[in-house]
Amino acid sequence: MYTYFYGLSSLSPILGLFVISFLALLFIKHNYFAKILPGPAWIPLLGNIREFASDPDLRTSLRRLNKKYGDIYKLYVGPKPTIVVSGYDTIRELFIKRGTEFSDRPSADLLTIILSDKRGIMTVSGDMWKKQKKFILRAFRNIAFGKIKLEDKIHVEVKLFLSEIGKLNQKPFQMMAPIQTSFGNVISHLIFGGHFNHDDPRFKTVMEGSNFLAQNISAVSPVIFMPMLRFIPGDLFGVKTMTKNLQVVKTFVQELIAEHMKRFDGETVEDFIDAFISELKKENNGNMDNTFTMEYLPAIVLDLFLAGMETTSTTFTWASFYLATRPDIQNRIFEEIKANVGTERLPSMQDKQHLVYTEAFIMEVLRMSSTVIVSVPHAPITDVCIRGYHIPKGIQIFPDISSVLSDPVIWGDPESFRPERFISDKGTLFKPDEFIPFFTGKRNCLGESLARMELLLFISALVQRFELAPPEGEVLDIKNVDGIFGFTHAPKPFYIRAIPRQDEE
Repeated sequence: MYTYFYGLSSLSPILGLFVISFLALLFIKHNYFAKILPGPAWIPLLGNIREFASDPDLRTSLRRLNKKYGDIYKLYVGPKPTIVVSGYDTIRELFIKRGTEFSDRPSADLLTIILSDKRGIMTVSGDMWKKQKKFILRAFRNIAFGKIKLEDKIHVEVKLFLSEIGKLNQKPFQMMAPIQTSFGNVISHLIFGGHFNHDDPRFKTVMEGSNFLAQNISAVSPVIFMPMLRFIPGDLFGVKTMTKNLQVVKTFVQELIAEHMKRFDGETVEDFIDAFISELKKENNGNMDNTFTMEYLPAIVLDLFLAGMETTSTTFTWASFYLATRPDIQNRIFEEIKANVGTERLPSMQDKQHLVYTEAFIMEVLRMSSTVIVSVPHAPITDVCIRGYHIPKGIQIFPDISSVLSDPVIWGDPESFRPERFISDKGTLFKPDEFIPFFTGKRNCLGESLARMELLLFISALVQRFELAPPEGEVLDIKNVDGIFGFTHAPKPFYIRAIPRQDEE
């Protein structure tokens, strides 16, 4: 007996050393020696809701937290731990230099569940995301240079838009409705190969539903990250209203897909749905791993439709505000168009190189309005360590885009609306690395090129044909229209007039 215990005790130092070494390796592997992320105290279930309750401007709250806790800090949105990343250097470090590590999406929340159940391009991760991204870019590129060029399709919508504005006969109107229909039709051309009239009742209902979603889905709303709230009787948190409006858009998409598939001949690829079905057949014929199924199509289309319409419509509405309130800027844009395009034909993408000030104006609208304040949430694919902080796999990370677009160190006078900041001393367009309204890195906005094309063609055509001004006897002030903070940062409703320009040529 003594010999047994003596033998065991002699092994104790070795066993202890082994345990200590094992624990040390475990701690190092999982970054348990890393610093703890700073952040405000939180309330169970409610999280840090009080940090955003005092000011409706999300940017103000984020700037305050950024100043107090630094460029990387931790919040709780409802019960869900969330990391906020601010400043260009930090965003560049995570999403460009280490983009692959932070290319995932966080686990399902209410928005993901009701939107696409992690099947659409905005919510999928890993190989499926890579596959969808590659296919979408290829499909849109082929469609854009098909029998009818994308620019020609946009020009069709530009003409209809100008016609609708002309019918108003200089009466005050709100820009969001007509421009949303126009941009909705551009994306409809690409996805469905079709077009809807501005007075189409079904399309108007869909526009209203998508607009409601854009203005009422907030990045920091606890209801988004507490799926159980949808089962509470009544509609205290607005979940049922949000779901109802989303269902209107989803039903519209599903009906169009069904109608489209009935007439698709299996050979002629003219739009995105054609391309998807064609790709599906290739996979099936090649006996490939069938990860691309029809179940994904409605979710992908819904993501593309909403994202391709809402942010661009909101940006254009902001642009109309700045045009109406800054006649000096509007006149300079008109003179540039008049000198380089004239007034007999619509501006085209071939004119882009000559419309430097117009392009600079659009860039300043994108910067100043911060239409997307925080990017769609990211997540690390594994446990990582950033600047000494332990970042666990799968945690939700919000890149604060507005912190970059409003940084005084970068822009000098970020509160001033000054398109000249994007024009070099040589008179050419200047795009700083810090200009990231469409985000950056591997999961930046897929629709940036389309959005920039739409904004240039629609804005230049509008200024070419009309002078925008406030209603007679009224003064528009940024303090009165800024802003509605949902999925997009939209202006509060405001009225402007569109006064036809006289033919000066």
